[in-house]
Amino acid sequence: MTNNLYQRLLLGISCLLYTGMVIAQSAQLKPSASLSVPNSNQTAGQVIQADYIVAIVNSEPVTNNEIRSRLIRYERRLADQNQGMPSRDVLLKEILEDVIKEKIQLQLAKEAGIKIDGRILDAAVQNYAEKNNIPIEELRKRVSSDGVGYAQIRKDLERQLIIQKLREREISTRVSIPENEIDAFLKLSPGVVSDAPPEIDLAQILIAIPEEASAANIQNLKERAERLLAKAKSGEDFFKLAQENSDGTDAKNGGQMGMRPLDRYPTLFAEAVVNLKDGDISDIIKSGAGYHILKVIAKQSPSDAGLIVTQTRARHILMRPNAQMDQAAVIAKLVDFKKRIESKSTDFATIAKQNSQDGSASDGGQLGWSFPLQYAPEFENAMNRLAPGVISEPTVTRFGVHLILVEERRDAKVALSELREQARNVLREKKLDENFNIWLNELRKNAYVEFREAPSK
Repeated sequence: MTNNLYQRLLLGISCLLYTGMVIAQSAQLKPSASLSVPNSNQTAGQVIQADYIVAIVNSEPVTNNEIRSRLIRYERRLADQNQGMPSRDVLLKEILEDVIKEKIQLQLAKEAGIKIDGRILDAAVQNYAEKNNIPIEELRKRVSSDGVGYAQIRKDLERQLIIQKLREREISTRVSIPENEIDAFLKLSPGVVSDAPPEIDLAQILIAIPEEASAANIQNLKERAERLLAKAKSGEDFFKLAQENSDGTDAKNGGQMGMRPLDRYPTLFAEAVVNLKDGDISDIIKSGAGYHILKVIAKQSPSDAGLIVTQTRARHILMRPNAQMDQAAVIAKLVDFKKRIESKSTDFATIAKQNSQDGSASDGGQLGWSFPLQYAPEFENAMNRLAPGVISEPTVTRFGVHLILVEERRDAKVALSELREQARNVLREKKLDENFNIWLNELRKNAYVEFREAPSK
């Protein structure tokens, strides 16, 4: 759970930083205070307008410069990504509401005594550097050139980690995943081909019956097999009995035939040992080759053997709607991309590199091999309907709108326990999201928020 939580924390930070919605460092002002604050774009001697309070959140001020700092950083990020610029009125309203909600959460976290271990914060900074493809030693210089210092980045990351830790603590107790929900979810999950049969390692003693054997000879051979069976069941070394008595080609290996799926053994063998446990010895089995005595060396249950599932290797292009380019406009743009790719005027990887707003963009949208339940359900359902080489229609998920290209598929084995854990995580994430929205709305509703002057444009 610790590793999962840690990964969830870093993932949350990556998403928040990617969209540019990072908390600006708040000025610690009394309600009546104002001051001049240097802007990253101003030259020496210049000042911007006096700061002022735009809202009060449970007695803590939200300042104009807090909102403007975040606004400037968000607009710069949109410009760097060649995205359309939303209306400032819309942005200011959204940013102010985000800051209010974040302050409420940070206040609650402070009351609860939530703090972040320095090692986790260091790892978050490292993750931030890697996501931005910048060596950690260059982070200070490069970020400073954009008007935001290294200390500010570290402080912003710490705040986001605190919020994530608070959410995990407050919401996790509201979520439980019963085993029957996992069972039902797996039954409806695409990509699971079939239950794999148990795998079993058998050893045998074969008393062969020659083709021209008389009835008397066959009786003698049967009696010989019965004597060997009695010795084996009395505890004599089966390995040695097989080496000294078996007519099978595997006699030199003590009769061991090796671990393999049960359905790869002759049906007579499978039926004889299907209910036996490790170390059990079968009764005598007669086949066209002769008399067989089988010993179960090792047996794996279906849960150990795993399931055969379909893996998919795919690429995608992700675009996120914003105030300037709504969902309909994003879908239209992706439809145009699809037409261009299908007409061979360009290729999927090139479009992904130039336009995708996902970390896979630098690899041409390549997602690699995936197991079932690895992606958001909407994405996975759309992907599973595609034949290799086919591009999806624009697919909407909670992350944005995607074009998906399936490159190839293959069957692979995954432990049932692992697949159940993946299913548990998918169901848990869904319930966490639902409960988080309820929880945050409750916090916002119960908080004291007083709006003062509107943020300046």
